[in-house]
Amino acid sequence: MSEEEQARGPEEQADVEDRKAAPGKKRILVIAAIALLAVAAVAFWYVNFKVPHDVAVKAFDEAAAGLSQRNQELDDAVASLQGVVDSGEQPLDQSTLDEARSAIQSATAAKVEAPQMPSDTEQIKAAAEEVSSLGDYASPLESLRTAQKNLESSIAQMKLVTNPSGDSVVQRLTGLANVTGAEAVSEDNDPNGMLGKAGSYTATVYFSSDLVDQSKVYPSTGYTPIVAAGTDGGGAVEVYATAEDAQKRNDYLAAFDGSILASGSHKVVGTCVVRTSNLLTASNQQALEATVIDGLTKLD
Repeated sequence: MSEEEQARGPEEQADVEDRKAAPGKKRILVIAAIALLAVAAVAFWYVNFKVPHDVAVKAFDEAAAGLSQRNQELDDAVASLQGVVDSGEQPLDQSTLDEARSAIQSATAAKVEAPQMPSDTEQIKAAAEEVSSLGDYASPLESLRTAQKNLESSIAQMKLVTNPSGDSVVQRLTGLANVTGAEAVSEDNDPNGMLGKAGSYTATVYFSSDLVDQSKVYPSTGYTPIVAAGTDGGGAVEVYATAEDAQKRNDYLAAFDGSILASGSHKVVGTCVVRTSNLLTASNQQALEATVIDGLTKLD
């Protein structure tokens, strides 16, 4: 200790020590204040910027995920219907195929994708709300499902009238309104003698109807009553191996329409030709034809 320091009293020495320590304390206080401000700034940024931004990003991600899920549901419905369209199976009613293609086209056009997420928090919030409102596919989905149901039903109906057996035709005609009996021809009970021959019918079922005045029917001899009465007794369902053969037969019958050789109404249904008696009025022909076609194509 120097003589000067020894000459000082205890109080003076304490003052000197305090003055020496003061700058260090100030630095500590300044550093503490700066640290406190930094913490406050970070807390302010976190609460007022980071948290809202993260919340906005989460909302956008959830909205985008929801839209993606709705898009997947739409894609699945489109793919399901497209699979039926591409199957190559023919519907009885061709309009169901057109409706299916139209439903697919409309649904594909209705599909929307989520936009890129913006960087600004407020813009992210607005984008999340917008994305949440996108992808309302209730109407396209209903159209797709209805179109698929109709197309599949029509395909199933086509199978019923694609070269059916004579027995199955008899079964479907039995019990129909105004149909009083039905019978399939056989090789020994076939007035035309064309059963199973190339390009001819694979089966023919004649049916009688109470709409026909049976006293005006002149049956062929040597055959069972319903077959002997032929188409005049009510009508017939002629079955062919292909739709082309059925159409050829229909075209042949059409050549006599309006003449004294006319044999009644005729219409191609699948690979069948549905015929009704020429002894019926036009309205009764139409009504009986519709009844028979409905019976042949009715799904269980």
